[in-house]
Amino acid sequence: MSLHDLNWLVSHSESKASKMVDQLRDHGITHEELLALMGSIPRHEFVEPAFSHLAYSATPLPIGRNQTISQPLTVARMTEWLLAYSRLGRVLEIGTGSGYQTRILSHFFNKVHTIERHEPLYVQAKKRLSSMGIKNVEYLFADGQMGWPNKVEMDAVIITAMASKIPLALTDCLKQQGILIMPIDHPSPQIGCWRKEGDRWKCLGTEPAYFVPLLEGMEHA
Repeated sequence: MSLHDLNWLVSHSESKASKMVDQLRDHGITHEELLALMGSIPRHEFVEPAFSHLAYSATPLPIGRNQTISQPLTVARMTEWLLAYSRLGRVLEIGTGSGYQTRILSHFFNKVHTIERHEPLYVQAKKRLSSMGIKNVEYLFADGQMGWPNKVEMDAVIITAMASKIPLALTDCLKQQGILIMPIDHPSPQIGCWRKEGDRWKCLGTEPAYFVPLLEGMEHA
């Protein structure tokens, strides 16, 4: 690739990223630091090369292993909920995937703990974020439904796969007043935000969304 081609690719991506941010604003995302961050992250580097031209569009995209990167609005909504309601200490992410959501979380939280059950995605995301200079993330190749092994108390848990039930290991690790964000399939597919209040949960928001299912076990290369 020539320098001219590289400059064109960068400028073209910047234009698409700007349009993506405008669309997020149109859908009610108001956190300016989040919008600026999403506009600056090279989202095209987190998708399969064949789909890089669609990286900033309002749709989920394949990242390999039958997994997807969520559409920008879903990522923005989940993150904005965290910024509105959660203490920004430790967050546990179930489903590292491409590492795009992880990258955003790393900007706002002191520490990100992220678990991926697909070994190739785990290796790729760790390499990708390390190359970007991200240093406040701990990565784990494991079954996310088992939670973080050291029983670290979390300020928030974000699950990026659709569940029919909530694994107790993930709710038990939340501090009181901690925030849980996860997709559920009842009564219809949606993403929700809840606050832990004693042995009860207060719903803080929901929005329609579609995710790949939350599965048990681990998938090796």
